[in-house]
Amino acid sequence: MEREKIKLLIKRYEDVYLFATKRISSLISENVLKELSLEQYSMLRIIYFQGPLRAAELSEQLNVNKSAITSKVDKLETKGFIKRERDQNDRRNIYITATEEGKKVCEEVEIKIEKFVSHYLEELDPDDLEEFINLYEKISTIIQNSKEGDTL
Repeated sequence: MEREKIKLLIKRYEDVYLFATKRISSLISENVLKELSLEQYSMLRIIYFQGPLRAAELSEQLNVNKSAITSKVDKLETKGFIKRERDQNDRRNIYITATEEGKKVCEEVEIKIEKFVSHYLEELDPDDLEEFINLYEKISTIIQNSKEGDTL
């Protein structure tokens, strides 16, 4: 594909992605998440669906520095949504898990987000929506499989 065409497509993607992400994040924060920031919910969701996780694994999933994860975990732990547990086989390892309250909140928010987002997605033709999700997953896989700095 020619360079100018690629630049135009990237510009269109940026415009749509940045607008949609900001707008949806704002709407979800205002209408769905009452006691959590979007970042905190994302973290709780990862812990709920993929946990228990060590802090290093969580920081990798969230794509944040390991040094920043402790304060983020502390905030969710203070709210009672997660807890730290020592590995009984190797006491050096500490795993982060969702508490019953954290699981409950995560499940409730998942239902609210599903209802909220489905309102917008219902405007799309089912085939278009399927194609959009497939392409988005493909892009995500390409990004995940590339090493940081590969293209910079």
